[in-house]
Amino acid sequence: MRLSLALFLALAVTAQAQTSSDPIVETRVDQVRQQHGLTGDGVIVCILDRGLDVTHADFRNADGSTRVLGIFDLLLDQTFTRAQIDAALSGGTDLAHRDAVGHGTATAGIAAGNGAASSGTYTGPATEADLLVIKFTSEGAPAHDGEPAEAPFYTPDRLAEALDWALGIAQSEGKPIVFLANFGSNTGPTDGTSQFARTIDARFGAGREGRVFITGTGDDGGMENHASAAIAQGQTVEIGVQKGEAGNLRLDLWYEGGDRLDVEVVTPSGTFSYPAPQNGVRDTRTVGGSHGFAYYHNGAGTVFFGTTNGKREVLIDFSGQTGAYAVRLTGASITEGGVFHAAINPSRIFAYGDDNRLTGPAVTAGSSIWDGATAASNIAPNSYVHAPTWEDIDGVTRNDVGNDVGPGALWPGSSVGPTFDGRLGTTVSVPGNTNIGAYAARSYFATFRSVLVEDGPNPYGTLGAVSGAAPVLTGIVALMLEADPTLDADEVKSILQTTAREDAFTGPTPNPEWGYGKVDDLAAVDAVLAGTPTEPTPTASGLTWTVASTPSARPRVTLAVAVSEPVRVSVHDVLGREVVRLHDGPLGASASWTLPVLPSGAYAVRAVTPEGVSVRWVTVAR
Repeated sequence: MRLSLALFLALAVTAQAQTSSDPIVETRVDQVRQQHGLTGDGVIVCILDRGLDVTHADFRNADGSTRVLGIFDLLLDQTFTRAQIDAALSGGTDLAHRDAVGHGTATAGIAAGNGAASSGTYTGPATEADLLVIKFTSEGAPAHDGEPAEAPFYTPDRLAEALDWALGIAQSEGKPIVFLANFGSNTGPTDGTSQFARTIDARFGAGREGRVFITGTGDDGGMENHASAAIAQGQTVEIGVQKGEAGNLRLDLWYEGGDRLDVEVVTPSGTFSYPAPQNGVRDTRTVGGSHGFAYYHNGAGTVFFGTTNGKREVLIDFSGQTGAYAVRLTGASITEGGVFHAAINPSRIFAYGDDNRLTGPAVTAGSSIWDGATAASNIAPNSYVHAPTWEDIDGVTRNDVGNDVGPGALWPGSSVGPTFDGRLGTTVSVPGNTNIGAYAARSYFATFRSVLVEDGPNPYGTLGAVSGAAPVLTGIVALMLEADPTLDADEVKSILQTTAREDAFTGPTPNPEWGYGKVDDLAAVDAVLAGTPTEPTPTASGLTWTVASTPSARPRVTLAVAVSEPVRVSVHDVLGREVVRLHDGPLGASASWTLPVLPSGAYAVRAVTPEGVSVRWVTVAR
């Protein structure tokens, strides 16, 4: 889709007076239903998560048939068709597929549950969307109540296969599709160059109509888990590592490929030295470690995560006793600035004091966003608090870690930007703490009465953090795609950013914490419906454009004219508003301009001559 360039009255997006505990009301989905009748009908919501309880009433039609078009279970390496799911439901038999953890069912419910089992009390925004399910990961679940245990697994190397399976079904159905990968934690290059991020960007973005990808920023915020500094040649910088939890603690550090760093690892049992890689050698890997740690110093050709950024990587797994560790970096040869970024995992606010953290002057706030969310064409929400407490099935009032900041405030565990390459990271903020959705009756989640709000064969329970926020945004995007199935991911992102609202909590936006502000579904849908499905018909002749064909941080455009004449060249956002004027006056044979720093998204470059108008589109990726 290309929105009209006609300058229409911009939508008034103002702060709401009070934060609602209902995410449907807080995001104005209820008004979208009332004013536009949108429910996600004709759109596919694809959930990459821990699986789905297909028996739950919220994922069934009024006649009892399934809303699920198919399941791809990567643990079983098996697919299930809609016909197979319906046969199991009508016959009262169980599929081999299950949601042993419970996270995937809650995610699907918050995005697209129809509320059938709660008389409409607990619904997602996209109540009539079709569903696809990809079981992509699991933390594992213990055996309980006759349910077998499930081993942990994670299959990032199968992302392309999984996405293409779902895209194929969407194509055969003739429907737009929005994906949600509701998982992810920090470490990795965090700059959009990993294999995971590049797999996303190869399938979503400008010109790829009717397909959108969402993965949240992560739940690694609010901790001292990021360090960054610039090391001069001969200088030593020490990163303290406080290992407060038993088990493995990973430190992943990235620096420019032209620099070389000596590394010392300080442990409770001694100090271990590793000299810098040889000068001019970028494709080697140094392996070391003992006494409770494993050490890898990777050249650009041997880095993990399938990364293509040309950087070196130091990855250390600390598996020994708890206590104080350190990593000392010395600039052996610095030719590219000496800047490094390091992150540790796990390091989350859920640890209740026995936590892992970095210490020392190199510790830097922010940049806790997970690597997958840094794909240029990804939409990355984080979470703010809207319902800090709930009442469980025993009538006990409960809350969650971090919710004490109160309604309207950013949930402190939300991962935030910027990315390691300096882009904003966060797209918009979404009410996620704490939401209620369908629960898998036989899942591990459902064994905890403190998070259950309704029991029985079709239970409901809570899901918070960014995991609770991202499904809300997924359902909202489904409504946008129902309004215009030809939207591409960059256009959806631009509309969400432009229509998000500021308030006293967000402060001036955009910023790396809140992105462009709090999501506003009504404003976003109104913006979609204000557009037209085609670009304005060009009326100016004698103009030749050269524009960037791929997204970049500052696209360059060149305009050549057949006859010297006055030309006004301006850049407009997806709402048709002029954001910068590049030229206004006589133009010789040709001229080129590099766009100024702009937020990520799609922009129209418009040339107006005495003969008429000509338009070309560019995509800014920051």
